[in-house]
Formats: sequence, C-alpha cells, structure tokens
Amino acid sequence: MESRRIWNEQRRPLAHERVEIRLIHTGVPGLDEILGGGLPEYSFNIVAGAPGCGKTTLVHQFMFANASHECPALYFTILGEPAIKMLRYQQQFTFFDQSKLDGAIRFINLSKLVLEKDLDAVLDEIVKEVEAHGARIVVVDSFRTVVRKAQASETERNYKALSSVWRCR
Repeated sequence: MESRRIWNEQRRPLAHERVEIRLIHTGVPGLDEILGGGLPEYSFNIVAGAPGCGKTTLVHQFMFANASHECPALYFTILGEPAIKMLRYQQQFTFFDQSKLDGAIRFINLSKLVLEKDLDAVLDEIVKEVEAHGARIVVVDSFRTVVRKAQASETERNYKALSSVWRCR
C-alpha cells in the first residue's frame, strides 16, 4: 500500500503523519548496531574526544563509506593538520579509496580565513562551498576552533565597547 502524505500550508507534514528517518551506515563495524542502524540523514553530529583518540579517522571512515559523485562530501580543516598529511596517514586503512578523491570527497582548508576574518565569514564560506558542490556530507574539523573563534570575537567586541566607553569619560 502506498503511503500518502498530507501537507499543511507551510508544506510540512501534519503532526499525525509519521516522517520516515533514513539511517546512513557509518562504515564502522559494530557502530551501526550501537547507533540503532546508523546516523539519521540530515542530522548534525558532533564527534568529540581527546586529541589522538580517533575522531578524524572515524569521520574519514564515514566519508569514504558514503561519499560518491551523487553524494559528495566536503571536509573543512580549520587550524588542523593539512589535508595531505591526513591523507597520507589515512592511506594505511582499508577504508581509504584513492578514487573518491576525484570529486566525491573534497578537502578545503579554512585556516587563513579563520585567522583573518570573523565567524560570519567562515560560515559564509562553508555555505558557499556546500552549495557550489552540492555536498550531502559536511565535516568541519575542528568545530571547536570555530566556536572558540566566535567566543574570542565576542570577547574582543565587548572589550572594544568597554574601552570606547572608558575613552568617553
């Protein structure tokens, strides 16, 4: 029997209709079972842990398992290791597929932008690249760096506002 969706005026399913959430396999043996089948499509996931615990390798394994020309992946590096260094290290793993680096997976370094511009400029660049490449998988490494930059910018703005008040007196 074919499922029929009923939409409200905002083009959203009505509350009583169930929306099917597709799960994306991680490519990591055992992890999909722990996650109940994989990561929910269109979800925002944070991979956190101490330096050297395998965050980058986990995310690369997910990207290589799922990226294709129909489902491109973008990996943004921010003040981290250069892509060439990461890729040389990741080549030791069986999930690494050199052929996916022809456009299915792209690495974009935002280090210069993070150092020279504010958070809005960094986010604008990420959105621009995602739209330009039609990315379906997006990784920002390290998101913590972006957050710290935003916090530092806010502190700097507060300091400048305070110092200009002091100058007025």
